[in-house]
Amino acid sequence: MKITPRLTIAAVTFSAVVFAAAGWSAHIGRKVWSPRVFAWRNFLKPQPIIEEQPNSPLRIADTRFYSFMSVGSSIGSVLKVDFKNVSGKPIHSFSVSYYSPDPLDTGSFGCQPQTFLQPEHLETTGISSRGKERVKLTVDFVQFADGDVWYADPPQATVKPEGVRAGAQAAIKHLLGILDSDGAEAVMDALPRIRADVDSPEFSTREVYGHFGFYCGVTNTEVRVQHAYQEGGLSQVEGLLRRQ
Repeated sequence: MKITPRLTIAAVTFSAVVFAAAGWSAHIGRKVWSPRVFAWRNFLKPQPIIEEQPNSPLRIADTRFYSFMSVGSSIGSVLKVDFKNVSGKPIHSFSVSYYSPDPLDTGSFGCQPQTFLQPEHLETTGISSRGKERVKLTVDFVQFADGDVWYADPPQATVKPEGVRAGAQAAIKHLLGILDSDGAEAVMDALPRIRADVDSPEFSTREVYGHFGFYCGVTNTEVRVQHAYQEGGLSQVEGLLRRQ
């Protein structure tokens, strides 16, 4: 068969498109999941329902689905979510719930950015999305860099004020013991491991405290002590603990 110049150009163009698509898919796979995964934007899955409260300091700015696969595995899906700090203060951490009629797409997670999430800045995180039903997303809890907190109204099952108070009290009691025996400098030395040192409550308390409530309360004490140290050094750390 005689190969015409036009056919040759078409074949070369087709090959270039295939290789470009494969390269882009690999790039998206590395960005979305892992280096050995091929991924692509999935426009067929219905976009999530965003349940936002008017006073929330954290807004869900954008959502997008990606499908992915690797050799020898089935096709999966991940939901990428952009969270925007719409408050006037840096955010330390937050928790989010997601749910749908499909139990595969029901759960919650906490997120602590590597650095404080500054006002008007975005934090992107991913959620495995294996079901076919439409997912609902809501922000449950936000903790600021100075230790102030915000709860959804009414508080969700992930983080409840009772749990945060209980965790904070347990952490303060633990740090006061260190302060009385070894001083404020020892308190700062112990701070990075406080979540391991403070005993978690019984599993049965989760209904009252929320799934992450006690943990968030311990973290809240850690954040407030760190903030006090940055504002006024060891003397302010001691003053904070003594006032509780």
